[in-house]
Amino acid sequence: MKISMFPLSLSGIAFSCFSALVPNSVQTWSQLERKFHDHFYNGENELRLCHLTSVKQKHDESVAEFIRRFRDTKNRCYSLVISEKDLAELALNGLRSHIKEKLEGYEFLTVNQVLQRALAQESRSKDAKFKPDRLSMHMLQRESSDDEGNEVYAAEFVWSSSDKPST
Repeated sequence: MKISMFPLSLSGIAFSCFSALVPNSVQTWSQLERKFHDHFYNGENELRLCHLTSVKQKHDESVAEFIRRFRDTKNRCYSLVISEKDLAELALNGLRSHIKEKLEGYEFLTVNQVLQRALAQESRSKDAKFKPDRLSMHMLQRESSDDEGNEVYAAEFVWSSSDKPST
């Protein structure tokens, strides 16, 4: 019964390892323990702190994708003992600089806190891209060539940011 219920308790790399087992290759709980032990404690698949510290947010990667990749890397550091606060600091340091700068001054106790604040900042940054910094209007004057001497005016709207809002 334990073996049949065991997959329900797994996620991430542990679930992938279990799914990769040949069907009907495990008959007892001790066989299952041995297979997991061989996979996770043989050192071949284990990552180290240096791997975790080298995880950086890619240019086109969202905050959520980065944190997922960070956590996946952490899950492969089987023997790493590190506090949640230190993990949060590592995750914060891996964010792109424009997001990290906006989060300076906050104390993060968990990776989830980093995720929530960084997602909010990412959302604000996306919203700001679609809003112009300033709208200015230039008046252009042109004299008409008709006999009445009326003047014709034209207005030109200029966005100061490079992204114009969609209509």
